[in-house]
Amino acid sequence: MTNNQAVKEIIDPVSIRSARGPRSRKWMAWVNKGLAAGIHRSVFDTLFDREDLLDGARRATGFQDFGSLDFLEPLDLILEGFDQTSAFNPVGRIAARWYLMRLLCNRLRFEAIWQNNLRVATQNVSRPIFILGLPRTGSTLLHEVLALHPALRAPSFWESTFTPRRDPTDFYRVVAAAGQIKLANRMAPNLKAIHRLGARLPHECVTIQAHAMRSIQFHAAHRVSKYNRWLQTCDWEPAYRWHARYLKVLQYGENEARWLLKAPGHMLGLTALNHVYPDAKFIQLHRDPVEVIPSMASLSVALRTAFSDTLDEREVGHDTVDQWSRGLTHTLRLRKQNADLDARFIDINYKKLVSHPMEVVGRILEFTGLSSPANFERKVEQHQVRNEKGRHGVHEYSLDRFGLKRSELDDRFAEYRAEHLRI
Repeated sequence: MTNNQAVKEIIDPVSIRSARGPRSRKWMAWVNKGLAAGIHRSVFDTLFDREDLLDGARRATGFQDFGSLDFLEPLDLILEGFDQTSAFNPVGRIAARWYLMRLLCNRLRFEAIWQNNLRVATQNVSRPIFILGLPRTGSTLLHEVLALHPALRAPSFWESTFTPRRDPTDFYRVVAAAGQIKLANRMAPNLKAIHRLGARLPHECVTIQAHAMRSIQFHAAHRVSKYNRWLQTCDWEPAYRWHARYLKVLQYGENEARWLLKAPGHMLGLTALNHVYPDAKFIQLHRDPVEVIPSMASLSVALRTAFSDTLDEREVGHDTVDQWSRGLTHTLRLRKQNADLDARFIDINYKKLVSHPMEVVGRILEFTGLSSPANFERKVEQHQVRNEKGRHGVHEYSLDRFGLKRSELDDRFAEYRAEHLRI
C-alpha cells in the first residue's frame, strides 16, 4: 500500500472531497438534503444507542476492555442530549456519532497500550504548568508562545485526537488530524477567525478529558443542557486520573519533560486537578467578562451551527454567563481557602499579555523557575508576526446578539473585576 492510499483510508472521504467542494454553507445544505432524502429515519434513530456504540468500538478495534466504567454515566447524559435536545441536522447526527465512536475506540486502544506495557505507568509527570481562567483571554496565544521553550512540552492537536503510539504510523495520524481540522473549518466557516487549530499546534486539554466523557467541549458544541448541569457539580477526579495516564503514554520513550497544559475548563475541576497534580503551577488569565462572554458565546454558536440548523442564541448567551461565573467563583473560592494552592498561582492580565507579551512571558518564566534560552525571544517575536490578529478573518461579537446587558454582567462579576482586573 502506498502512503497516499494509506492516508486516504485514514481520513474520512468527506473531508477529502470537502476541500475541493463549493462554498461551505451551500455544500452543507446540499449534503444535509441528500442525507435526509437518502437515509431511512430508522438509521438515524439508532445512532445514539449506548450498547450499539460500545459494541461498534469493540468490533472496530478488536479490543474489549474500556478500563474504568466511570465514563458511562456521563456518556448516557451526552447520548440523551444528542438524541433529544441537540436538534442535529443529518450531517450533525452522523458527525456526533462518529466523534463518540472515535473517543470510545481511543479508550480501547489506550487501555491495550497501558496494560501491555507496565513501564508506561512508571513515567513521572512532575511540576506541570496549567493555563486556566475565563475563556477568550489569550490562553491559546500564551500556550503556543510558552510551548516554544525547549524545556516545556505541550500536547498537540493530533496527539490529543488519536491514541498516542510511537510508531511509523504517527505520520498518518498527523495527516488525518489535519483533514479533520479542514472539515471542521468547512462545516463551521467562522471557526478559523475565532479559534485557530493546527494538527501540530499545542491543543487544550478538553479533548483528552473528553475520553473520560467529562469535558466542557460537549456543551460548547452541542445543546446538552442536562449533561452540562451535571458537569457543574460532578466528580472530576476520573477525568484527571485519565488525563495523567494519557500524558504518561505520550511521554513514554521520550526524555521526561515538564508539561505545559491549558484549558479554561480546569477552573471547574480545580479541586480534582490539585489532588492529582499536587505540585502543579497555575497561570490564571484575566479579562473583562463583558468582552469574554459574548466572544465565547460566539464560538459556541459557530460550533453548534456545524451540527444543527436550529439554535437559540439568547440561550447560548445566558448558558455561557452561568457556566463561567460558576467556574470563576469556584476557582477564586479555592484560592482564598487554600494558601498553598494560591501560592502556586500567577495572575496575568489579558491587556498586558497582548501589549507586552515578552514582559509577561518573563514573569511566567521566573515564576516557574525557567530561564530564557538563547533565541527564545526571537522565536516569540516570529510567532507574533506569523499569527497577527485578524490574519484568518475578523471575529465580531456583541452582548445584544445574545440578549445580554452590560449592567447584568457588571453586577454578576463585580467582585471579580474589583479584585483581578487591576493587575
